[in-house]
Amino acid sequence: MQKNMSTERYKPGFLEQWGRRVLISIGSQSGKLEDSGKSFAYHSRTLLFWGFFWSFWIGFLPSVAFVYLTTHLPPLSFWPWESLSFLSLSGFVILLAMATFIEFYLLFRLGFYLSYRMAKYADIALAEEPELITPIPGMMARLVLEIPDPRIRLYGIDPYKHLNERALFFRTILYKSKVFLSNIFAKLLLKVFLGRTGLRFLIEYISGPVTGIWDSVTTYIILYELRKRIITRKLSDAMLFKIKAKERKKTLIESAVRAVALSIVFTKTFHPNFEYLLFGLIGLLPERDKLKNLDDWNEFVFSFQKLSTEERKWPIAIFALCSSFDGTLNKEELEAFRDITDLSPTWLLDRVHILSASIRKGELTESLEWMEKILPEESIH
Repeated sequence: MQKNMSTERYKPGFLEQWGRRVLISIGSQSGKLEDSGKSFAYHSRTLLFWGFFWSFWIGFLPSVAFVYLTTHLPPLSFWPWESLSFLSLSGFVILLAMATFIEFYLLFRLGFYLSYRMAKYADIALAEEPELITPIPGMMARLVLEIPDPRIRLYGIDPYKHLNERALFFRTILYKSKVFLSNIFAKLLLKVFLGRTGLRFLIEYISGPVTGIWDSVTTYIILYELRKRIITRKLSDAMLFKIKAKERKKTLIESAVRAVALSIVFTKTFHPNFEYLLFGLIGLLPERDKLKNLDDWNEFVFSFQKLSTEERKWPIAIFALCSSFDGTLNKEELEAFRDITDLSPTWLLDRVHILSASIRKGELTESLEWMEKILPEESIH
């Protein structure tokens, strides 16, 4: 099976495996959360606040301690080159490595803990899900550790067929440069440029807040993205339940698979919940290995000819729901909706916009309600 072949090509790295173990360990050591009567949106906003608050201090304190300790080292100068002291440079590098390790270890532990709490508030278990490439713990670990989604291709679906390789390269470089920007820039450059001037005392007051604010914003973005993925996992579960609970036709399921495949291409990444939904739908097909050109738009539209007017509502609705998974609709998705306006009701796009807004705001209950309004009410025959 193509699925197995693709799975074998992706092996979680050391950091991701470590993150999975930490999350599962937190889950095994934590007790059951008491029902406070508050909504998931309320709890998630609280977690976002505490993530922002504690990340600031995790970034601030090691940075100030690092700069303070470096004041006891000989001044560090790179010009002229002959004046560079190996002793002062080695001491600086050791202190920088220690401060960075402490900072990121604490940030990761905080991220894992808050991620676990958010998943529990949504009633999502940290199951290993061996049938998936990206189980829940893997999805959460990659977000916290800022590991990008793997470049995988399943069943011939290429998430990058519309993505410029040069743009992907520069995006990857910028993604990887976060650590450098937050630690080296705030510490090394300030030390070099201010360390030998009368402004040396300002280093503590500049590098600490800069690093703290950067870490706070980064943690907020991570938890914000995690909240969207948690909500869309719940949507994916509900969508699969709706389909599995009805009598289904092979042609309808195949068209629904194509809807998910196209969403992967338009989003330009193998979103973990796309993978979950894709495997769930393909598992309902008896001849899944014979599927071809799943990410071709013309094949998707052609698949409607095999369906009745009522049946066509399902793949269109699934495409609409998948388009909202990242909380917004891009240009390609909007153009796709225009291409199928003769097949979809005029209110569909408006509801997708409302659902996307609900996902961004973290409104889990509201998102599920709008999913119900988007999915067709008729039975699958």
